[in-house]
Amino acid sequence: MTRPRALLTIALVLVAPFASGCGVVGPTACTLIGCTGLVIEVTGAPGSTPVTVVVSAPDGSTRSTTCTSATGTCPVSFPDFTPASVTIRVSTATQTIEVTRQPMYETTRPNGAECPPECRNARVTVVL
Repeated sequence: MTRPRALLTIALVLVAPFASGCGVVGPTACTLIGCTGLVIEVTGAPGSTPVTVVVSAPDGSTRSTTCTSATGTCPVSFPDFTPASVTIRVSTATQTIEVTRQPMYETTRPNGAECPPECRNARVTVVL
């Protein structure tokens, strides 16, 4: 056996268990999925009309965004905002609704048990 071929054979023997995942504990490959945080799903949104969503926590911190929906549903995400209680104000050109909710957060690790980040995610539906 030639020297390059012998080195290739040795390399394959050493690498094969890692590539197959069989019985060898190796480094964990992490993906880059982020947290969704607090998701507000507005239903009954008028088509092609901007919808403004403002969320406020009891400590006075707020976040806001605008979305437009062709389907009547307008989900918006606030990844870095996870208060225990939140007041949600949804406005269009013709109407405004305000509700207070206590989101039920679920703790997840979207990239795997050993990978960051640890997320607190919740979804709240507001009907216009």
